[in-house]
Amino acid sequence: MSFAFTPEEQSRVEVAKFLGINITPIGYVDLSTIIVLSTMYLVEFVALCYQLRNRDYLPLKVKNVPVMFSLYFGGVGWMLGDMFTGGLVHLRQSALLRNCAFTVICLRICIGAYYVTSVFALRCFSLYHVFYKGKAFKGKIVLLSFGVTILSIVLFGVISAVLPPNLTVRYEDILDLCYYNKGYAGTVVIIIWSTWLYTCYMNWRLRKVAFCFNERVEIASIFVITLVIVTMNTVCLFVVNVYAASLAWRTALIYTNHVGASTIYWIVMFEPTYNCMFNREEYLQYWINILKEDHMEREYGYASEFNNETTLNWADFDELPSKASTHSPSTQNVTTCSMNEATMYVPPADDASVGGLVSNGAPK
Repeated sequence: MSFAFTPEEQSRVEVAKFLGINITPIGYVDLSTIIVLSTMYLVEFVALCYQLRNRDYLPLKVKNVPVMFSLYFGGVGWMLGDMFTGGLVHLRQSALLRNCAFTVICLRICIGAYYVTSVFALRCFSLYHVFYKGKAFKGKIVLLSFGVTILSIVLFGVISAVLPPNLTVRYEDILDLCYYNKGYAGTVVIIIWSTWLYTCYMNWRLRKVAFCFNERVEIASIFVITLVIVTMNTVCLFVVNVYAASLAWRTALIYTNHVGASTIYWIVMFEPTYNCMFNREEYLQYWINILKEDHMEREYGYASEFNNETTLNWADFDELPSKASTHSPSTQNVTTCSMNEATMYVPPADDASVGGLVSNGAPK
């Protein structure tokens, strides 16, 4: 696949200009974008393999690593869809790439944007279920939540696939681009905006919950970053004239989508992963004691795994860089909130995409 300015590419640019569309030729900036994002996803893949290998480590186990793994593949599918339909590569060289129903509907929309944003919304719902309702997010509620989500995505994909291309997306040979029907694009954007509005609603319901870990940062990041992503996609589809023809817009969009999604992933997964690697036993003891002090063992379903004699020895944490120096090492029995004020060494814990703890599991 060439990224040089070939005579064929020059002809495409001239024809598009005649039609009133200024196309920035596909070039080495597009290649660098592909390399950067591919490297980012490769690093995440290595991290996910480590997380999957250590999935029985409790602070990671409650994150539901298999779901995060599926989220990763959704992100990869989204990146491929953005890359193939966003003007970063030539499509005419491959019959598969010219199949816009596959690249747009399957990769970019269903496997990518819909699944990723839906999992983020379910993350907020799981926090609401644990912190607001004081119930464990596992079993039937997990199966029902993810089942409805997957079923709705599959249903949308099937309906989109059977509709005529002129009502959804079609390949334009002259421009070598996939072209969206405006009505169909509007439907897609409305569904994504609805997902964001749901996260907004969950944020509102959780506004009075006294989080003692960094769940507040977590749900706020989901709220803000998904807002930026949805807004950027809306602008590119309805304000910019053929965003894929513009180097600036297509580059900005793909970085917004994938750096944003990756940021949310690392906000959720970084702390337990880092401490699993470098402070494994000490962090586990810390995590268990916080869980016991908030009386949330039943909600997380791990009561039988905890040793009731476990106590938190602050001397074990003297060398941890995130431990605040203002906290008294002699204090053994403190509230979770006071711990959080004293140290940032806490995870966004989770059971099937659930994070953190709060006293009594109810809003204050």
